[in-house]
Amino acid sequence: SPSRVPGTGFFEVVPSICVAERYDSNVFFRPATPGLQRDDFVTTVSPMLRINHNGEYASAVLNLGGFGETYIRNPGLNYIGTNDSLFLNLDNSIKRVLPNASLRVTDTFSYTPLPPGFVNPVAGTSPSDPGNIQNVYAQGIMGFRTNNLINNGTVSASYATTALTSINASYSYAILRFGSTPSTKGVDPNLTPPPTNLFNATTQTGTVGGAARVSELDTLNINYSHAQSVFHRGATSSLFKIDTATIGWSRLVNSNLSAQVGGGGILVSPGLTTYAANAALIMNSANNSATISYARSAFPGFAGAGVLIGDRVSLSATQRIHRQWQLSESATYVHSSSAGGLNVQKFDSYNAGGDIQYWMTDVWSTSLSYNYSKFTNGFGSVKTDFDRHVIMFSVNASWG
Repeated sequence: SPSRVPGTGFFEVVPSICVAERYDSNVFFRPATPGLQRDDFVTTVSPMLRINHNGEYASAVLNLGGFGETYIRNPGLNYIGTNDSLFLNLDNSIKRVLPNASLRVTDTFSYTPLPPGFVNPVAGTSPSDPGNIQNVYAQGIMGFRTNNLINNGTVSASYATTALTSINASYSYAILRFGSTPSTKGVDPNLTPPPTNLFNATTQTGTVGGAARVSELDTLNINYSHAQSVFHRGATSSLFKIDTATIGWSRLVNSNLSAQVGGGGILVSPGLTTYAANAALIMNSANNSATISYARSAFPGFAGAGVLIGDRVSLSATQRIHRQWQLSESATYVHSSSAGGLNVQKFDSYNAGGDIQYWMTDVWSTSLSYNYSKFTNGFGSVKTDFDRHVIMFSVNASWG
């Protein structure tokens, strides 16, 4: 319930809940195996609490969300998890000292047994964007269901040097911690042996750069980032250092269309060099939006894979076909391959899907979605290939 208190700004608490039923053709994220029933019907319950506060010194948005899944055919996979986030805007405080400065803090936290997906830089943004360097451990990883804890915190600041130019900097600290695996519960352990190569990871990333508005329609930006990732597996550890320097340009073509392009160089210690690139075309109107984009970057590999070079092409669109109806579609292709290490490693990921949502009232809505994904992984002479179909119906309620 929202409330406005004189002198303290705006405070709002918004509870919500989502109940979904889905058919999942591959709950184990594994290739077809004799005796292993991969398909299942899954019920998901996801309560969430969003807290908004706009105060005299700061504003904040806190999302606290839990979720639980129940499996009909594989009850040993039942689990509960959480996915939380915090966004803190400290502009009101810092501007009291530096009127042209801005300061933000963000943090995300999750705990789940689902395997990390194929994560690459966010297409259409600079590869050195801090938001792109938060799941380096998940790049190309798609395997056993294993309990994992992920936390990522970022502090970012900017300063307007003139009316048309600004400088910015950020620092991110991210951790990944793997725990036990529930994969063997409720099935023959010989079919899904527990993983023996789990690792923990810590990644620190610093960025610095600047932006200049060169015309009413054009903006140039330049960025430098340094990322340092430490991976621990048993008694062994490995260190990756990645330096990226990019320059980018964005243009507002018209009121509904914008374009972005950028690129630069990447240096991976100890001595591997490659290039970064990104491009995007973005359309927005009152009832429709669409983005087609491409991004390329480099990130650490695992299990002797050295460094992975990743390319991602994506297309997404949303149409508000009626006041109560919305349709969304997306398609993505990602290819990554190792550029060093003891074994050649390649990943290919295909993902496509659609969702139609209907608002019955201001509180209640329903959605029906379909998603197809296919994943191939080649590591030396070992090949992994599987796909997954997911059909889901959900009911959502949000009191705010």
